[in-house]
Amino acid sequence: MSPTRCFNQTPLVRVRHFVPPWSIRVLFVMTISLVVGSYGTISASHPISITRASVYLTRESADVRFEVFLEDLYLFHQLQPNREDFLDLSVIRQGIKLHEQFLSQRFEITDVEGNRFGPQDVGVAAYELPSEGVPLSDLMGHQLVFELQYVFDQPPDLLTFTQMFTDEDAVLPSETKLEVKQQGGGSAIVHTLLPHEAYSLRINWDHPPLSPQASDEERRQWTDREKQALLGITNYSRVYSFIYIDDFEVRHEILVPYLSLDEDLLLTRDDDPLLDLTEQDLARQQIKGYFEFGNPLRIDGELRKPLVQRCDFYGLDMTDFASASKRRVVPVANARVALILSYRLDEAPQSIELTWNRFNNSVWSVSAAILGQGTPVREKLSRLGERNVLTWNRPKEWRSPVPITAVAAIRQKPDSGWLPVAVLAFAIVSGVALVVAAAMRRFRIAIATGICIMIAAVAWVPVGEQLTKPSYLPVSDDEAAGVFEQLHDNVYAAFRRRTEESIYDGLETSVHGDLLRRIYLEMRRGLANEDDGGGTARIDLVQRLELRRTAPVSSELQRADTSLFGVNCSWKVVGRVEHWGHVHVRDVVYRASFNVADTGEHWKLAGMKAFSQTSVNTSTQLSK
Repeated sequence: MSPTRCFNQTPLVRVRHFVPPWSIRVLFVMTISLVVGSYGTISASHPISITRASVYLTRESADVRFEVFLEDLYLFHQLQPNREDFLDLSVIRQGIKLHEQFLSQRFEITDVEGNRFGPQDVGVAAYELPSEGVPLSDLMGHQLVFELQYVFDQPPDLLTFTQMFTDEDAVLPSETKLEVKQQGGGSAIVHTLLPHEAYSLRINWDHPPLSPQASDEERRQWTDREKQALLGITNYSRVYSFIYIDDFEVRHEILVPYLSLDEDLLLTRDDDPLLDLTEQDLARQQIKGYFEFGNPLRIDGELRKPLVQRCDFYGLDMTDFASASKRRVVPVANARVALILSYRLDEAPQSIELTWNRFNNSVWSVSAAILGQGTPVREKLSRLGERNVLTWNRPKEWRSPVPITAVAAIRQKPDSGWLPVAVLAFAIVSGVALVVAAAMRRFRIAIATGICIMIAAVAWVPVGEQLTKPSYLPVSDDEAAGVFEQLHDNVYAAFRRRTEESIYDGLETSVHGDLLRRIYLEMRRGLANEDDGGGTARIDLVQRLELRRTAPVSSELQRADTSLFGVNCSWKVVGRVEHWGHVHVRDVVYRASFNVADTGEHWKLAGMKAFSQTSVNTSTQLSK
């Protein structure tokens, strides 16, 4: 391999606070050896220096250079000095062979599916050492450069780096300063690798990292492009928390690395590097309980318990966690868990308070955001400094939920007042006749008169009701359009609710009989997001494109005494489905024919046919 393809071989400059004299140094090394000895082997100890790994990426390969001090070889491989406390050249060469094998086994590069790339070429760059060997006191004065090459079958879009130079429970874990430079790119990407902690990096071959000389505008454009490509989830090892506030629901979405949870939950799995479906199902129950009873959330001062809607497992190739979650095996090292916790409400929330208490040694901070109307509020919750509480109060400019009100029918009074007078006269005459007959002891006449009065009273119930009932007011075309628009708006106001009961109650105000269930199913299907989570679009706009009064279609309500009219309508609905910091916007056009009837005291939708929908436009963008 040609060293010219890698970084400039500038000697490593090490900053040390204090370099002890030789006698103290030997005592320090002996102390480290004794400490590590309690864990079994010295290979689990921490080298005094920090390993530096430089990676040069091309579409065909990754060339890796490790800068290693002789002291690292001495500590990692328990090299034995001679009687004069020198490391002989033969011992050093033996240590070099051991370290080549050590790096090949304990430094991993894997692809997006968790498949490991094996180094095709392992060696050490030319070096010069004294023929008599190197004294222990001068081990830090000599450096070796190990070179490994990993070959790709095709240009990778994502790589994961892991070093396992010490055990996870080592007293002093090793650190590796990782620098990754992409061919054609500018600045190198720098990250400190801790033992057994995977670091994943997305490689954009069309738009590599910019050079240090790039302008601020170029950097902004590059950053915006990367955020859009990853839908805002730009750090694979970070914990993300998104709180969505709607009128009738608070939804908490969490994205967290699987291994960050494993530290607290000790999730059941084997030593295989892949997380199979059985292991996912076992982990799902533990993770649900872990968050269901953690991170307490208060809404309007009341502690609420969430409903866990989803708990899915994803690999690094997934950017849109609102898409269908297909059950598949994912790599343990970079698996991520996506949860949705829902808090259903009867009225719009006025305040919330989230206390994040699910920190551990792997999770020290959380990137949090509150999203709803207006600009998102972003916070960084931290384990330190009592910064783990996120609060929100409803801004005054936030609009209130759309009310649902019944549409009253307008009736006419009777055309004339003769009917009540006639009824009153009949009652007086009948009463007088009954009294006179009784006074003259004409009991047969009195009985007959009483029977006639009773028959007349019974007959008056149905006849009089119809005679005195206000007649239906004929509806003009403009009035018919107004009635339908109110009912139509009520239907979508009902679908802004979040529970089936509240949606049904809202629909019942404006929809009659069996049509209620049909409209519920048709509209919900139209608004449903095409994912396994069953998310429903939030309605931003309902715009009627065409509205025309027609003759009513056949209906069981079409009787002589019923006011009924028909409407042909096409309308556009702009809905949005938001998940994990980004939003899917869909414009859908619907068309249907309706019957509108006065069902007693109120107008209601009483029939619907020829319901159809056409998707006009879809887009995905970051929440702003």
